[in-house]
Amino acid sequence: MQYNLIIIGGGPGGYTAAFEAAANKLKTALIEEREIGGTCLNRGCIPTKTLVHTADLYREVKNASGDGIVIAGSELDIPALNAKKETVVGTLRSGLEKQLKAAGVEVISARASVIDGHTVRVNDAELTADNVIIASGSVPAVLPIEGCSLEGVISSDDILRDVPVFESLIIIGGGVIGCEIAGIYESFGTKVTVLEAMDNLLPTLDSEAGRSLAMLFKKRGIDVHCKAFAKGIEKTEEGLCLTYEEKGVTKTVTAERILIAAGRRASTDLFEGAAPAMEKGRIITDECGRTDIEGLYAIGDAAAGYPQLAHTAMAMAVNAAARIAGTDSHRNLDVIPSGVYTSPEIGSVGLSEKEAQARGIACISGKANTMANARSLISGGERGFVKITAEKETGKIIGAVMMCERATDLIQEPAAMIAEGMTVNEALQIIHGHPTFAEVVVSALEALQAKLQKA
Repeated sequence: MQYNLIIIGGGPGGYTAAFEAAANKLKTALIEEREIGGTCLNRGCIPTKTLVHTADLYREVKNASGDGIVIAGSELDIPALNAKKETVVGTLRSGLEKQLKAAGVEVISARASVIDGHTVRVNDAELTADNVIIASGSVPAVLPIEGCSLEGVISSDDILRDVPVFESLIIIGGGVIGCEIAGIYESFGTKVTVLEAMDNLLPTLDSEAGRSLAMLFKKRGIDVHCKAFAKGIEKTEEGLCLTYEEKGVTKTVTAERILIAAGRRASTDLFEGAAPAMEKGRIITDECGRTDIEGLYAIGDAAAGYPQLAHTAMAMAVNAAARIAGTDSHRNLDVIPSGVYTSPEIGSVGLSEKEAQARGIACISGKANTMANARSLISGGERGFVKITAEKETGKIIGAVMMCERATDLIQEPAAMIAEGMTVNEALQIIHGHPTFAEVVVSALEALQAKLQKA
């Protein structure tokens, strides 16, 4: 059968591209071998954030006496929590399936392979199209250490499939996934140990965020080890024993389960013929998703050079579908905010001070402490910060990082400022309501303005 567009992968990038294509009257097929919604909806973002919500609520209940409420006998109901997670995921997935049907997108449940930029193989049949978009996503990365295949060594997919409760958990990897899971299970009463090979937790973000989170984790009883390298796993009578090296010293730690949270690997092993140019297993594209093979596009986690985030995939999907349909819809891929759903949350966008300096950009940052914010104090929020960075010469805002309540929502404001090329003075013309969490952004801008005036 001939289509205008075939999309491989039904995650955020895939279904967004399908909706965009269908809206432009393109005959579209969406091929997904598992559930519609992909990793994000079924095994990633949405299940994790459902658990984060419960973990945060449970933590608040346990500490509610500080707000004048005494709650006795609160406890976790794991079957009910699993049921809620499945309800949230099922409701969203069902909604997507209905929307795709209503849009006239043909959904094919199967594994696909790519023959060329116009031909896809499905169940021994060849489907052809004017264009093909690869939105095949990613899978949990596997570490090359002995013992990773032992029973009890799990991936993020495993831990989110049917939420278990352990007395103790070791997490190898202190990135976004590892830190979110650590916060959830600490709240549930699990003894958590986190190992990160880099200098700080959350090594892809501003180092201050990682250091601050490590301090908070340690305060809550999470055992954090940075510059720690996993060497091997053995099964013992006490549980799973992990051997690791920290500062040149070999150490061991034992737990009931070990979670491998060492990032994700792009799913790009789907080419029968010539593969497009790649970089570290991800497909090289332009900002519209075009590869070096005529008619072939790649978006989301499968595409090189962009953060592996659901909203990145969705923005890339709009650009690719617009290029194929010949419309002028476009998303700016230069400004992509990211969020970490720990407690408190962490948000970042643009360049950190270190990244700016590496590019030869003279910059200045202004920072505000959230404990001076009325809403933060009222809600009992822990110590956090908002830091905004601007070019020294022009005052143009180039980056922001924040660790505070609602950070994953608040980061959208600095993102808009950066996208619009606003200076600190221009941003300060925006009036913020009082009392709001967002006022801490104003405080950071004011601190930055004062520094710029002295520079």
